[in-house]
Amino acid sequence: MPQEKLTSLKEAIEMVPDGATVAIQNMATQSAPMAAVRELIRQGRTGLEVVALVGGIPIDLMAAAGSMDRFTGAAVSMEQFGLCQAYRNAVESGEIVVQELSETALNARLGAGARNLPFLPTRGLIGTDLIAINPDLVMISDPFGGLDVVACRALIPDIALIHCHRADRFGNLQMEPTAVWPDIGIMPKAANKVIATVEEIVDTEVLRNSPERTFLPGFMVDAVVEVPFGAHPTSFNPRYGYDTAFHHEWIAVARDPEGAKLWMERYVYEPDTQEEYLDRVGGVSRLEELKRWEITE
Repeated sequence: MPQEKLTSLKEAIEMVPDGATVAIQNMATQSAPMAAVRELIRQGRTGLEVVALVGGIPIDLMAAAGSMDRFTGAAVSMEQFGLCQAYRNAVESGEIVVQELSETALNARLGAGARNLPFLPTRGLIGTDLIAINPDLVMISDPFGGLDVVACRALIPDIALIHCHRADRFGNLQMEPTAVWPDIGIMPKAANKVIATVEEIVDTEVLRNSPERTFLPGFMVDAVVEVPFGAHPTSFNPRYGYDTAFHHEWIAVARDPEGAKLWMERYVYEPDTQEEYLDRVGGVSRLEELKRWEITE
């Protein structure tokens, strides 16, 4: 009998120690494990290295909370909503140290970690200054006589935080047909532990009806938590769109430490449950709008 992985969000995030390297699924305004990130902040984690392909509001909230002191990734942006101001301030003040990589280099580093290789090569960085300033990138000769390549040292996160459409209680994870970004395919396979939040827990037989949608088997998952709308305020295609008003509300206070503190109290620290959080962001009527992809204010 396979081991059950179903647990509470609190118990799952207790697996993350201070100072850990945490890979977070995120593509700016899309598909972030936001419920897990809020719990990480509530539990007061500090000294984290955060790895993300393109970070958005989860990175900004963690910067505002003082949860992280390192970032490894290609970019941090909320796209049309603007820059991540709390993150920007922390980087400019030296509170967060950044290891900037191209997307191809980050995928190569994680890919090497997933394959138990010391490095993987890429050519996507050649011509940039990133190679010279990054000790995890080294130019090497092609042993087969071709052009030089960049060797990208393996990156093995301690924890990967991801959000999926469904799972069974044994941690078998499924994604519905959607735009699946490279991070979700590589990060959890590279990490030592995987914590997954999902929109719904279903019976194993439901997963067996569409086995092609299972992208990570339960033996690779350490904890799974049912959290409906667990990616809010980011989008989670095809279930719901991003919350425009919520992003604007955060942007309006992110530059002001006192305003950001009050906002964090209301939406991060005070809600004891996901249900209470969803009530605060607008309740059933707002969630129904997002399900219809009514993403404007």
